[in-house]
Amino acid sequence: MKRRTKLAGSGLYPIVAAVTLTLACGLSSPALSTATSPAPEVPPAPSPQASLGNSTSDLARATVQILALVQSGGGYEPVWTGSGSIIAPQGLILTNSHVVDDRYDDYDVLGVSLTERTDQPPTLTFLGEIATVDYGLDLAVIRITSDMDGNPVTPDLPFVQLADSDLVEIGDDLRILGYPGIGGDTITFTEGAVSGFTSERGVEGRAWIKTDATIAGGNSGGMGVNADGLLVGVPTRASAGGGDNAIVDCRPVADTNRDGVIDDQDSCVPIGGFLNGLRPAKLAQPLIDAALNGEEYALGPGPLEVPGSSMDLSQVVFSNLLFSDEVTADDNPGNLWYALPEGATQLCAFWDYEGMLDGLTWSAYWFANGELDESGSFLNDTWQGGASGNWWVCVASDSGLSSGIYELALDVEGEVILTDSIFVGGNRTVVDFTLENDSQLDICFVQLSPSEAQNWGPDKLGSEELMDPGTSRVFPIASGIYDLKLSNCDGDSLLEEFNLDLSTDSSYNFTG
Repeated sequence: MKRRTKLAGSGLYPIVAAVTLTLACGLSSPALSTATSPAPEVPPAPSPQASLGNSTSDLARATVQILALVQSGGGYEPVWTGSGSIIAPQGLILTNSHVVDDRYDDYDVLGVSLTERTDQPPTLTFLGEIATVDYGLDLAVIRITSDMDGNPVTPDLPFVQLADSDLVEIGDDLRILGYPGIGGDTITFTEGAVSGFTSERGVEGRAWIKTDATIAGGNSGGMGVNADGLLVGVPTRASAGGGDNAIVDCRPVADTNRDGVIDDQDSCVPIGGFLNGLRPAKLAQPLIDAALNGEEYALGPGPLEVPGSSMDLSQVVFSNLLFSDEVTADDNPGNLWYALPEGATQLCAFWDYEGMLDGLTWSAYWFANGELDESGSFLNDTWQGGASGNWWVCVASDSGLSSGIYELALDVEGEVILTDSIFVGGNRTVVDFTLENDSQLDICFVQLSPSEAQNWGPDKLGSEELMDPGTSRVFPIASGIYDLKLSNCDGDSLLEEFNLDLSTDSSYNFTG
């Protein structure tokens, strides 16, 4: 169940007595955002009197299906579909950027289907274009431009008003409206409650509103409203990739056959492919304001570069992973831990990186006792952190993390780059594990991971460090049962020892 990885080691701090917790977890910074085809004139601000009531049937009239269309035989064929919310009567629609992503030239034009009856499929009525987009936040505003014959239009449509998403609280009711998938289906409605909030590096305030309401494929980009019928956020899922824009798939992200490599020979882990979360409406306000005023919207120096399929991932290195219960204001770890105490509400991982490229697709998988935690994992995010630096992701639970083994697997473009694990709970102490090289062989890789972990985790030695014959090395660890793997500098296994009881200071003599 272990993965061999040659990464720089890291020094960890002793377990500290106090627990200082903040609610902060997440991943990428807001990505570069650009506008396309600004409006020829500034449209007036929407009139509150024109907005909808708060009944679900009223709100359905402001929920649209968005289609990515290609021209075919004098007409159009859909490539994929998503959902959106009309936020201005002139035909401005808020959605996810992945619903309208035009960076790969996969479609020719956007179609907008209106909801006329909730028991009938929507009617393809208008064509549109991207007004503003932020691929990092996965948000976009599109503008209706013409009817289906290409004639310019000035629509007057029912629309939904935005709520102050900073005022949303845990337990508040949520209603989710959207279209479930491609072609011919009627609008769907689910409901639930706000279950929590998460933060994201580079995003000020709330980055996600978590909910127990179902957000299925196709519903992404649609409408998430409160009891008053105001738009709280945009239901968002991170695509699981695969053919035909698959929403649910299976991925090898754990070394289940114990050969030291994560590949197609390992059992796949089912991935739901979406986050039960909404991007808060507040994050969309700058895009909406720019679209209303006919202005460009950009957070970066230029257009997003999309890496080619030939990207050399051997240059990507993640290293020096540390675990903490806190993210400071300057994006550093607070307390550093070998094991988190019982009742901790947040677990954060920090690491250094190099060789990355903005636009790469990456994921962070959190496992709790061998089970994928989809609510805390992030799938197929767009990297916007630059070539090198440091980053963090967190998993949190307001009621406290369950005790056991927590594992993190980080992948880039579908290839697992780094894994590590940590104990939560269990009244553990810091003990010293001494490894003595009494052989005539060089030890270049030392991997020591909890026996219940699915992956071997990182190399405990530095990237340039090795253990010569006759040398020893002390590794401070949390007390527990561990597996040990030693490898030479070619990556060939020298030793695999399982279920070592390291509940007290211990030593191990490797004799070759």
